[in-house]
Amino acid sequence: MSETPKPSPVPLETRDGALIARPQMKIVDDESLKALSHAIDQQADANSGITVVVLDLSRVQLLPSLVLGLLLQLANKCKARQQKLKLAALQPQIRQVFSITRLDRVLDIVPTVEAALQ
Repeated sequence: MSETPKPSPVPLETRDGALIARPQMKIVDDESLKALSHAIDQQADANSGITVVVLDLSRVQLLPSLVLGLLLQLANKCKARQQKLKLAALQPQIRQVFSITRLDRVLDIVPTVEAALQ
């Protein structure tokens, strides 16, 4: 029996063909990311003009390992919709995790949200 994801705990904004999600939490757990992913799916499916999905991770200080896999799933969903997923404004310790796991070679990481929109 599958649970319906809770509403996204993350504010979503659309601007210039981009959907921007700004998690306001220090730790993004798998439940939060699943809810966010569901909200992104709904917005992205409803608005065909979205070409970029940006996750502003400037406030996030910890990403559990399970969340890394969910980010890859989200990237694959975006790719299937002809969209690019960009991770913006990572804290140094989060950036290091992506470097160590070599996910920085798979996921598009940019320094700022503004850079992601260009």
